[in-house]
Amino acid sequence: MFSKALFKQSFKANRMMWAIITFAECFMLACVMLISGRGGIDTTIEAVKNTIVQQEIDVEIEARAINYYETQLEGMKVFDELFAKNLQKQISLGNIQTADSVAYTDAMTELQEYLITKAQGINPAYTPESDEAQEIIGCVIYAINPPNPNDTTKGMFDWFYILHNETVPGAYFDRNEVLSHITDLSSYFSSEERLQFISNRSQDCAPIFLAGNMTSQANVDKMLAQLSKYDISPEEFASLGYTYSKVKQNSVNTITTYCARLEKELEKLDKTQEDYEQKVAQIKMALAGDISSSFLSSLPKDVSSAFEEIGQLNLYGIVVGSIFFRLAGLLLPIIYMIMVSNNLIAGQVDSGSMAYVLSSSTKRQTVVFTQATFLIASLFTMFALTSVTSCICLAIVGETVAELTYGQVLLFNLGAFLVLFALSGLCFFTSCWFDRSKRSMAIGGGLSIFALVAAMLGLFGSKVIPTIVRLKALNNFNYATVITFFDAISIIDGTLTFLWKFAILLVLGIIGYVVGSIHFVKKDLPL
Repeated sequence: MFSKALFKQSFKANRMMWAIITFAECFMLACVMLISGRGGIDTTIEAVKNTIVQQEIDVEIEARAINYYETQLEGMKVFDELFAKNLQKQISLGNIQTADSVAYTDAMTELQEYLITKAQGINPAYTPESDEAQEIIGCVIYAINPPNPNDTTKGMFDWFYILHNETVPGAYFDRNEVLSHITDLSSYFSSEERLQFISNRSQDCAPIFLAGNMTSQANVDKMLAQLSKYDISPEEFASLGYTYSKVKQNSVNTITTYCARLEKELEKLDKTQEDYEQKVAQIKMALAGDISSSFLSSLPKDVSSAFEEIGQLNLYGIVVGSIFFRLAGLLLPIIYMIMVSNNLIAGQVDSGSMAYVLSSSTKRQTVVFTQATFLIASLFTMFALTSVTSCICLAIVGETVAELTYGQVLLFNLGAFLVLFALSGLCFFTSCWFDRSKRSMAIGGGLSIFALVAAMLGLFGSKVIPTIVRLKALNNFNYATVITFFDAISIIDGTLTFLWKFAILLVLGIIGYVVGSIHFVKKDLPL
């Protein structure tokens, strides 16, 4: 079934072309992997990714800064009302000496109940012990800074400010001043002076609370989990520079801008109108959305989605897997495969040399098996060398930089080989079927080149291309080529979809070789 002499003859006849194409293939592969790995591709994708991530984090900081400010402002107003109510209650009961301290404690308990209800109004799933409810409660209480029963000179949350080298807020109430307004507490707490005091206190405390909260390790871990779709490592997040001081300054700027714009907008309203409070709420919501809007949110939905998509792309993997191994890197091997498969059978029948081979008592089965073995072996050796080349290049570039593994690179090579195996099965079939070399090359070679061109056109309509520049109509070309079964994206994403597609390529190649060989053995030759 196998002729060593015929194999050597085929090798001598095609070795120069094989060597040149193999060298060119490995050289181009090395250039693509090394230049794109050390060049601007990773820098570009990292810049886009970091820009998107920074935009989203900045928006989150700005939105939370405004939310904390408004929450503290509302919480302190509610606390004042509760304190006034409980103070008058204690005085009416005759507890003059301890009226203010008891009223303070009772008001704090009722405030926490109010804030829990507020949290559950946002989301009924929030329990009093949930992180979300505790965040809302903590945000307000840190601003009020209730006194420690064991040491009335310090607040129980002073450590939070001291930890970050911040000035501890002064007393929330001046006891003497509060008692001096005991007969008109409601007027005192609703006065412009008191409202300005709690506004200033919130402007001071909200940025500190936000910065300390955001830069805690627990919250950093949560943010990294939310940013997992962008594949942001702890080191990359740290390089973005979201330190306590930066977050605090960003929050201060946001709240200052918000308050200034809110004041100007409120000056335009008539306080006597019935819907005054409703308009105030609408203005606050509009300002908060405007100030904390991100670059992505200001774009049309399709465009912003495309930017996010670009930020999540493994561009290096796409260049190597989808563009080189699946397209550009197939061109020279296809040319080699078309010419060699034609020369092995149809070329020799057309030139008459097949008559000499068969006259030497070599059976047709031996001829067709040996020639098929040579074609498959030469293609396999070619991609074995590209596998070695790609692994060496990946070692130079580094798996971390490339975001590819050696296993993925080897699968790229396997996929490219299976594509050539399937197409060579087609070309070997036409070479065995036709007696004229021009017919064999026209049909087998023409269909193979068409498959490559269709795959190139289909690339611009596939998921490899970002949505913003994708031409969906061109995706139809992917249904007209066997190269579609080389699913490089599945390999990059780590799914197993590529396995059944590789199996189809293998089966197609086997069918081509087997059917072509059977026809060659049985047909009449023009000898």
